[in-house]
Amino acid sequence: MKICWVTPFALRSSIGRVSAEVTRALAARGHQVEILRCEDEDNPAETLHPTALRVRHWRFYDLASLRTEFDVVIVNIGDNYPFHAGVFAILDAAPCLGIFHDFYIYNLFSGWLHYNGLDYRRHDAEIVHTYGAAAEADAVAVRSGQMLDMGEIAAKLPMTEWLAGRCEAALAHARFYAPKLEAVCPGPVAVTPLCCPDRATPAGPPQAKDQLVVTTVGVMNANKRVADVIRAIGGSEALKACAYRLVGPISDEERARLTAIAAEVGFKNLIIDGAVDDDTLDQRLAEADIMVCLRKPVLEGASGSACEAMLSGRPTVVAKAGFYGELPDDLVFKIDGEIVVEELRAVLERLVADPVLRRETGVAARAWALETLNAERYAAAVEALARTQVTGRPLLAVGRRLGAELKAMGLADADPATTRIGDTLQKLFAPLDA
Repeated sequence: MKICWVTPFALRSSIGRVSAEVTRALAARGHQVEILRCEDEDNPAETLHPTALRVRHWRFYDLASLRTEFDVVIVNIGDNYPFHAGVFAILDAAPCLGIFHDFYIYNLFSGWLHYNGLDYRRHDAEIVHTYGAAAEADAVAVRSGQMLDMGEIAAKLPMTEWLAGRCEAALAHARFYAPKLEAVCPGPVAVTPLCCPDRATPAGPPQAKDQLVVTTVGVMNANKRVADVIRAIGGSEALKACAYRLVGPISDEERARLTAIAAEVGFKNLIIDGAVDDDTLDQRLAEADIMVCLRKPVLEGASGSACEAMLSGRPTVVAKAGFYGELPDDLVFKIDGEIVVEELRAVLERLVADPVLRRETGVAARAWALETLNAERYAAAVEALARTQVTGRPLLAVGRRLGAELKAMGLADADPATTRIGDTLQKLFAPLDA
C-alpha cells in the first residue's frame, strides 16, 4: 500500500519517536510510506527524528492530492494543538485512519478554538453537536471556569468523539476508550498496545549500592501524583533512606510545591532533574531501582513512560485505572486508582525490602514488553486495520447513500428492514470471512 503517515516529527515529540520506528517497520513490510508532518509551524531550526523516508510538512503540501496519491492516510492524534494543528485540514481532505494516542483531547479542542479565533459560541456548538443538547450546560460550565477538575471534564467532555467521527477508521491503544471510537467512527475500530522503542537500558537492577533510587519520568504535572509519592515516602523510615528522582520537564511553581512537601514530611533525598536529553534519560533509567508511573485522572490512551519503565526491567508501580489497569497484573504493581497514600507506601516498602521480587518482576515485565510493544507487531496491526478500512470503503459509500434515502423515507433506525439491509450490504461489499 501507499501510506501517508501524518505525525509530529520534531525530536521532542514522543509520538514522533514512535512514528519513526513504526514507519520504518511498515516500509520493511513492503509498503511505500511518506511522512507528512502536522506541527503548526515548520521551524527550520527544529531537529527531526532520523528517517530514510520522505518527509514533508502539511502547510507546503497539496492536501487535495492525498486522495489520489495514497491508498490510506494514517493520522496520529494527540492532545497538543501546536504538534497536531494540521490534522484538521487533513481529516477534511481525505478519508483517514485516526490513531488516538490520548482518549482526552479537550486541550487539542481548546487550542483549535484559540488559534483559529473562534469564540464561546463555536465552543458550545461543537460540544452540543458531539454530545447532544444535554451537554450544553457542561459546555458552559467548563468554559466559564465552573468545571475545573480535569477528571470531571474527561468524564463528561473528553472530545474524543469530536474527531473520531471524522475518521474512516480508528485505532486505540487500550480497551477502556475504544467504545468512544466505536460509537461514532463509521468504519473499523481496532485496539493494539502502543509501540515503545526499546532504549536498551541495561536489564535488571543496577549494581549493588547503598541507596535505592525510586524514579518518575515524564512531564511533572499534578496528575502524575508526585506529591502523593513524596508523602508515601515521608511516612516511612525505610523509604526515607531511598532517593526519589524526578526526570522530566517541570514548572518553577511545581518544583517549589514538591520541594515544600518534601520538607514538610522530612524527606531529604528528593532530586529534581527537570528536562533532560535522551542520553541522560537512558542513564537515569539505568540508575533506577523502582519506577513509579501514577496518573489521576488518566487522560492518555497509553503511557510511554510506563512502557519504558517495563522495558527497562525495573519493577513499576501504576494506578489501577485506564491503560494502566489493563497491564498484566503479575508484571506491574497496581494500587487503587484513587491513589491512597497508605497503600502506595506499603507497595513501595515491599519492593524496597525484597530485591528478588524487584529483579524477577522486572525481568518478566521486560520480556513481555519486548514481545508486545515492538514496532514490527504494531506495524502489522496498523496494516491489518488499514486493509480492513480500504476493503470496507464500498460498503461505507453505499451505506451512506442508502442511509440518507431511508431516512428521507422516514424509516426508523430500529426498523427490522434496516438490519436486513445492513447485513446484505456487509455480505456484498465487505464479507466478514474475506
